[in-house]
Amino acid sequence: MRRTVRLISLLAGVAISSMALAQTKEPIKIGVIGPTKTLVGKQGVQGAELAAELINKEGGILGGRPVQLVVYDTNFAPAEGVAAVQRLLTQDEVKIVTGEVSSSVALAAVPVVQAEDAIYIATVPKHPDVTKSGYDKIFRLNSTTAMDAASFDQFLTQTVKPEKVAVIAENSDFGRLTIDNLKKLFGSKVVFAESYGMQQNDFNSMVTNARASGADLVCVAGSNMEQYGNILRSLADLNFQGKRCVMPGILNSQGIKVAGKSAEGAMSADIYLPSMDSEANRKFVSAFEAKYGNGPEKIELLGFESIWIAAKAMDKAGSATDADKIAAAIRETPWETPRGKVTFDTSGQAKSGDLIRLEVREGAMTPIRN
Repeated sequence: MRRTVRLISLLAGVAISSMALAQTKEPIKIGVIGPTKTLVGKQGVQGAELAAELINKEGGILGGRPVQLVVYDTNFAPAEGVAAVQRLLTQDEVKIVTGEVSSSVALAAVPVVQAEDAIYIATVPKHPDVTKSGYDKIFRLNSTTAMDAASFDQFLTQTVKPEKVAVIAENSDFGRLTIDNLKKLFGSKVVFAESYGMQQNDFNSMVTNARASGADLVCVAGSNMEQYGNILRSLADLNFQGKRCVMPGILNSQGIKVAGKSAEGAMSADIYLPSMDSEANRKFVSAFEAKYGNGPEKIELLGFESIWIAAKAMDKAGSATDADKIAAAIRETPWETPRGKVTFDTSGQAKSGDLIRLEVREGAMTPIRN
């Protein structure tokens, strides 16, 4: 309860006199990786920045040391992600790396982190294998594709009930896994499945073929909101009359903004909505709006959680360098966050509330009432 009160107080913007003390001591660096030149990457960094700011207002950690973020771009590319992680661990001498959106980048980063006996807290990557390496210092905050499927697959098969399904997915571990999962779910009903490159920006040919397949449901799986937003726009431009599904954990107001009216009626699901009714979440939303001038969503929340949990675990472990003690603190502590209580299982996977089924109505993500 004490931790919950402290979080709520900080999110309310309470000034802490020990902030000045924290600024005079050697900072503790925490690494942040992600596609920072994209909308989704920027959102994750903003959440991380807010957490660091609030912790430093409280007086820092480990006797007054401030948290300092070291941020590197990965450009959705595994090679660039590996280079960023290596630089963080060897040159910048961080002990905890957080962040990333792409499962392919996260999977490539895991052995690098393990080789340096460091900790990685993945924020957005959804491929189940991210936490299945057997290395006990890998954690993930987002839900996995398997966790999403437990709820969303039933919704698709029993409520949406498509006759023919088309799948358009990014060419990544996450995208390929999504195609495989939907083929297992729908079998011969999947009449079209194609992947696009992470740097691709023209989707007309692919969308034309999806429409020509006769599908009455098109499911899109892509972590880059500029891309899936343009795919939804292309479907509307071609007068696609069927239903559209953006796979769980992906739909975001910025993607909706890119798609414009073309996003109306699109279905999805996620673990967090800024409208969640709790004091901690209301304070989080208010603090984020005060800092950035707009409201947070799931990506910003996960960025916030990654730094909040990393820093508080160091403080609880009494060390910024003992990875075993810090990892044990992460795993053994129930963490109070704006989405509620977050705990980690033995594999490092976060557990929190149920998936919320969503649809776009009047340009906003709204819970589906059924």
